[in-house]
Amino acid sequence: MAGAAALAMLLSGGAVAQAAQAETTYPANKPDITALLGEFNNWWTPKKVVDNTAQGDAFRGSVTDAGRSVLAYSDDTVVAINNHAAKDTTKVDGTHTQAYRAAFDASDSPANAITSYSTALGDTIGKYLREGLSDGSLPKTNALVFDASSPVATSGFVGTGSAKKDFNYPRPYFTKADQGVDRTIGGDTDLNGLKPELGIIHIPMFTQDGQELGEDYTDYQEPSQAFPSGHTTKAYNRGIALSTLLPELGPEIMARASEAGNNRVVLGVHYPMDVMGGRIAATAGSSALWSDAGFRTNELLPAHDELENYIAARCKADGNGSTVEECVTKLGANADKGYVSTFTDVVSTKPVTDRASAIDAYTSRMTYGFAQTSAAGQAPKVPEGAEDLLLTAFPELSTTQRRQVLEASEIDSGYPLDASSQGYQRLNLAKAYSANVTLSADGNTIVGISFGNAQPKVTKVNATDAVTNLLKDFNRYFVAGVGVTDEGKAVLSHDDQLTESINHAAFGADSKTTQDQRALSDAQMNSTNTLYDALGPVLGAYFKQAADSGKLPKTEQYLKDMNKSASTGSAKAWYQHPRPYVDRVNYFGTTLNMNGTAQTLNIEKVPGYESFDWGTGEPLDNEYDGLYNSGSFPSGHTTFAFTQGTGLASILPELGPQIMTRVSEAGNNRIVLGVHYPLDILGGHIAGQYGVANVLNDDATRKESADARAELVSYLTAQCKADGHGDTLQSCIDATGANDAKGYANAFTDEVSTKPVTDLQSALAAYKARMSYGFDTTGTAGQAPVVPDAAVNLLSNVSAFSVLSTDQKKQVLAATEGDSGYPLDATSEGWARVNLAAAYSAKVTLSADSKNVIKVEPGQTVASVVREKSAEQPSDNGGNGNNVGNGNAGNNSQQPTKPGKNGTGANNSKPQANGVLAATGADVSAAIVAVATLALIGSAVTVVVRRRRH
Repeated sequence: MAGAAALAMLLSGGAVAQAAQAETTYPANKPDITALLGEFNNWWTPKKVVDNTAQGDAFRGSVTDAGRSVLAYSDDTVVAINNHAAKDTTKVDGTHTQAYRAAFDASDSPANAITSYSTALGDTIGKYLREGLSDGSLPKTNALVFDASSPVATSGFVGTGSAKKDFNYPRPYFTKADQGVDRTIGGDTDLNGLKPELGIIHIPMFTQDGQELGEDYTDYQEPSQAFPSGHTTKAYNRGIALSTLLPELGPEIMARASEAGNNRVVLGVHYPMDVMGGRIAATAGSSALWSDAGFRTNELLPAHDELENYIAARCKADGNGSTVEECVTKLGANADKGYVSTFTDVVSTKPVTDRASAIDAYTSRMTYGFAQTSAAGQAPKVPEGAEDLLLTAFPELSTTQRRQVLEASEIDSGYPLDASSQGYQRLNLAKAYSANVTLSADGNTIVGISFGNAQPKVTKVNATDAVTNLLKDFNRYFVAGVGVTDEGKAVLSHDDQLTESINHAAFGADSKTTQDQRALSDAQMNSTNTLYDALGPVLGAYFKQAADSGKLPKTEQYLKDMNKSASTGSAKAWYQHPRPYVDRVNYFGTTLNMNGTAQTLNIEKVPGYESFDWGTGEPLDNEYDGLYNSGSFPSGHTTFAFTQGTGLASILPELGPQIMTRVSEAGNNRIVLGVHYPLDILGGHIAGQYGVANVLNDDATRKESADARAELVSYLTAQCKADGHGDTLQSCIDATGANDAKGYANAFTDEVSTKPVTDLQSALAAYKARMSYGFDTTGTAGQAPVVPDAAVNLLSNVSAFSVLSTDQKKQVLAATEGDSGYPLDATSEGWARVNLAAAYSAKVTLSADSKNVIKVEPGQTVASVVREKSAEQPSDNGGNGNNVGNGNAGNNSQQPTKPGKNGTGANNSKPQANGVLAATGADVSAAIVAVATLALIGSAVTVVVRRRRH
């Protein structure tokens, strides 16, 4: 904090002491601070101040019955924070303790304010700010933010002197020993059972550069009442102003302002409630001033341009980027090289080490842990004009849209002072400055907001994203920013009912069920932990041990690359459907029409997800809070699970049915946690399969897939052989029962998957059940099969199928696919129907000449292909036809289709003259001349052979 004396030369005449504040030249309507903080009168009845002296009326009043618990908590908190800081010798920068920092902030001269707020910008940008102010390069910034003698100083626009006298509340540190009176003021004040003395430790003043820093604790003889805090109001005035000029670091600046306010509690001269009142006063004052058109045009925006241009020029000259945004990111000023604070207390319990923890610290000081004193869960409320506080952060947004950002980022209603504050108590500016806002393609509607980002940003949704387009059927049921359609009411009511049912069944009596714990494990998105038990106890243990010890690098890299094959970011932004546990009517600042469905579902929140461990050593997160403003459709976790499961099944199809059923469980576990609906899972299912199948069109990815399979099969085979389970992978699978009754098992049941998974047949049944989740059809059932061209790629490593042509593999997929007409099917190009679990377990019967697929029988422990006997040829294989191929551990050289137009394969095969063939994604049902009977689990499907007319 050295250099304060030099910075003081900014003031007129070089004076260090703060000059008398000049009246602002802009006569904006000043807020009534006493009215905004009027809820305080519910807890304290002040005596009217006629004579504001210690001997007159100052500090007199009485605590109400309703105020006893509220003000007692305030008392306890100021003691805890003050006593801890007074005894804490930790030095945040090697020199200064928290007590010193509080003393420095108490001497709120402009020079000291410059030093304090420059720490919010990180070392380099903070230095740029100090130097620019010192050498006169930033006169507009100085006049607006720091120079209290300036006629446009924001810190002089609204004061707390009048409100202090109106509320007339005594300071926390009054004792008979030091002031001659305790908080009863000689018996004139009725504390209604609260402690007369609180045990505040006086923190000694410091001297630096000849300047005394700190508090002399003389407010009793020179009456200045406690509520609200004037120092806090000035600190937040400056913080809001500087954040407006430099919004790229708004969260850090606002967190530093909250620290300055908290330092009044550290010194024991203010209660937490006083600091909350000061924040409200400053926010209301800044909103009024920012809403003055003349002030914005003549002062605010020119100062913003001045500071932005100056910082950008300094950054560019030093090779730190050509824009402020680039510079902030390169220097880490919005991460771990920016504002930091090692100080903790009973309210802000974790150090500030990066942007996320800065926002957390700010948010914790918005309520100071008070219990809610008025109704929680009220609709969001943004005061008129507050949207202008985000003017420079989001200039692309309309007034209404900026209000929506404030609504989406605000804290819950009902905390002390909220009832009278007109919404100012709830505004979380630190969080709002970190927003990324996604607009509809026409820019008129906010369809997504996320917080905690590196920079404030606005983008428009890309409606041409492949995943988004595959899921467009969802818009028949729900429209972002509008709500539930008439057609969607029944569909989404079923979605809601199942979500509650699955969530409640898994939660049990105490949320400690095995299923909840499994859901928490899957939520970590560790594909090894999710997938290994799909291989059964023996092979699963081999796989996990190898993956955890780095013995499968090619397999690991392949699965990582499969994760990149499908992204749900654009789709989430496009559909923007609220999570089950949030207020679904008041969402992103828009009132949605839920069309008779519930405003909020009755979700049992799993405690382990409220304090979630990602398994990476990072601090615990409340994932319910983190996902609150993230759209639910489609499920990103489910998409990840299906890219991993489809990826692994594609290189280990011998256990494909078990792997695919396991990832369907992982998707279902998102419903178990209450953060997704079944439709979200179906969307992720489609996206994940689509992504993997399409990247396998690429030669390099196919080579990567082949290498990963060779590595994995070789490792598993070697382990099996060493342990006496067989000399090939297939013999090991058979010996260990991994493909049937001794493989993947799952005892969890619900109203969709009604029986435990105990063998292959029950696994296939569970998978099939989760392909439709019991929805009624919304389109036409019994349509001709539609098989996406790229889906054939997923069968390339089924050794038995190497004898099949591409068209014949499509017939296998067509014969095993689910029925048409369920939600999301209409636009999915067939992906909603593909049943890989069934396809991987199919026995395929070809005609005697191998040209036609005669029958497909899913539900086999080993995939196989056989030939129908000819008239001249006696039957072998027990009369079931001639064996052409069956599953084994080898690789196969069958090449997948390559991409054609519209993301489909180039080989858009038409139905053969003597056989039924499903339409491809590019050639839909018009090309079909006969319909294959759709597969039922465990039953044979006969492919009807007819000739096509030419």
